[in-house]
Amino acid sequence: MYHRAKPVNWVAFRIALVAVVFAAVTVLLIARAYRLQVSDAEAYKKRAEKQRTRVLHVEARRGMVFDRTGEQMAASLEVHSIYARPRKIRDKKSVARTLAGILDMDEKALLNKLAEDKNFVWIKRRVSPLIAEKIKQAAMREVTSITEYKRFYPLKSLAAHTVGFAGIDSSGLEGIELQYDPDLKADPIPITAQQDALGRPVIFAAMGQDPKRRDVHLTIDRNIQFVAERELEEAALRDQAKGGAVLVMDADTGAILAMAVWPTYNLNLCSKTSAEVRRNRCISDTFEPGSTFKVFLASIALDLGKTSSGEKFFCHSGLYRYQGSEIHDIVPYKHLSFEDVIIHSSNIGAVKISEKLTRGDFYRMLCRFGFGAATDVDLPGERPGLLPVPGKWSVLTKANIAFGQGISVNPVQLTTAFAAAVNGGTLYRPHVVSRITNALGETIRENRPTAVRRVIKPATSEAVVDILQHVVEKGTGKAAAIPGVCVVGKTGTAQKADRSGGYSQDRYVASFIGGLLGLKPRLVIFVMLDEPAGKSRTGGKLAAPVFRKISEGILALCGSKPQTPDLILASASGTRPKIGPGSRGSIRVRKGPKPGEWIVPDLKGFDMRQVVEACGRMKCDTSFRGVGHVVDQNPKAGSILQEGALLKVSFEGQTS
Repeated sequence: MYHRAKPVNWVAFRIALVAVVFAAVTVLLIARAYRLQVSDAEAYKKRAEKQRTRVLHVEARRGMVFDRTGEQMAASLEVHSIYARPRKIRDKKSVARTLAGILDMDEKALLNKLAEDKNFVWIKRRVSPLIAEKIKQAAMREVTSITEYKRFYPLKSLAAHTVGFAGIDSSGLEGIELQYDPDLKADPIPITAQQDALGRPVIFAAMGQDPKRRDVHLTIDRNIQFVAERELEEAALRDQAKGGAVLVMDADTGAILAMAVWPTYNLNLCSKTSAEVRRNRCISDTFEPGSTFKVFLASIALDLGKTSSGEKFFCHSGLYRYQGSEIHDIVPYKHLSFEDVIIHSSNIGAVKISEKLTRGDFYRMLCRFGFGAATDVDLPGERPGLLPVPGKWSVLTKANIAFGQGISVNPVQLTTAFAAAVNGGTLYRPHVVSRITNALGETIRENRPTAVRRVIKPATSEAVVDILQHVVEKGTGKAAAIPGVCVVGKTGTAQKADRSGGYSQDRYVASFIGGLLGLKPRLVIFVMLDEPAGKSRTGGKLAAPVFRKISEGILALCGSKPQTPDLILASASGTRPKIGPGSRGSIRVRKGPKPGEWIVPDLKGFDMRQVVEACGRMKCDTSFRGVGHVVDQNPKAGSILQEGALLKVSFEGQTS
């Protein structure tokens, strides 16, 4: 039986086909949507975030540097930095012209920056708020500013060679800023810039601060530093010296309370200062110490029992022919006791004492004093000096070293060794940082006094102190004496080596190293003038008076008469010194009618410490004359004084 084929329902077929296609498309869309919204969502989210945001890294606030009294010596101020987005700028010439007028920059140089095929370029870093406001008012859509930090040194040139400075990228370049850069420097802060559909930044947000920033606290005392720098500068200018250095150290801990170098410079203008001026002479310069080295000759000879008190030495009436050479004394003597050899600084007597020492013993003991090796002071750039090994000594080397020739030292090295000779015989590691604190003020690291080793016996140290006290009382160091104060010390006058060989006849280093042993803490003070002019260029004539003036200034900071035993330095004890009968209580400092102005207080009758504190609060430059209590001032009391202006103060009379 034949059956006729059933006709195809094309309408239904087409409907089914469309349904299948729609179903397939729907499945694909769902799969795609799932991929976009679920499986690959995080990746696409990051891509979108990257397209609409830009991360800028700006400098974080660098840690601060304080002196031992808590005064800021280095800080960071908020400033504005200008940047542009060259790819988004259409009229580059117009923008460059506008920027040149506001920023006082070369228009062509700005146009070259804006012509770069970049999304971001710095236009000018660290501009004033006034400039930033002018940029904002100019309404250049693709040019704007962001907050950064600029290093600022409020005390300007004070302790410049110790504090050092940081560069524009917030990296330390010299001094403490370099040595403690890992502590002071915080990682750059990432800033997200949200941009609109046209690529214009519209929202800025910090992604977080770096918690690692730390503050550094120095052993430097700004008041003592000021006194040291003032007296050093005055002496260097008066004697037309090429340079100079002063160190003040705690004899019993190695803490450096002042490190003055002349010439000095303003840390805020460091880029305009030559490398020669920026060099820290206290650690980077070495010199032959001259007769100051007789302190260590005496210490070694006494400690090894090679000589004794009162032993007589024949000094050949000022001319000693030794190993084919002639050794001279400025003042001729026939016979001198062991003590008088040091008191009157006899070169011939020093050679006679050295003959009692073997090369090995002499070299070994000098090494124990730290000569020939770095002191490891926490400052960069130290040169250790030169102490030749005995195997390289000539027949004259031991004799020359006895009176400070044929050996070179740096000022920190010499001061540290002298402190060991007078403090009972212990050598301490010198340091300029006392502690490191975090943002909360908590101490996270501390530089405690570090005794390197015992060099000589306490009894030897006592004998050396007695000899050095007589040097000041009746010997070559009489210009360093202060009535009623226990002062010890030794003069040094060294000829500088000549490049053509031998020693120069007109280039000298005049020095004095001594101690104030009636203070708490006991202080060692080193003074050096490099190549002073004039006929009298000895340490006793030039450096010893500077020592005395610095010592008198320090005593004035104690607020007590020099005759008072065991004076306590206020900044070291943490207490205020007693105010003398000429003083009238504390100095009241008042702000002036305008920002940055102060009303000058009446300073008459106050002592130097009080005046220094008041001037610090007013942020003014100061010029002090004399010691004692204030007798005159300029400007007068009641005048208006701008921050940074000069205030001259004259002192007279005893400290009381």
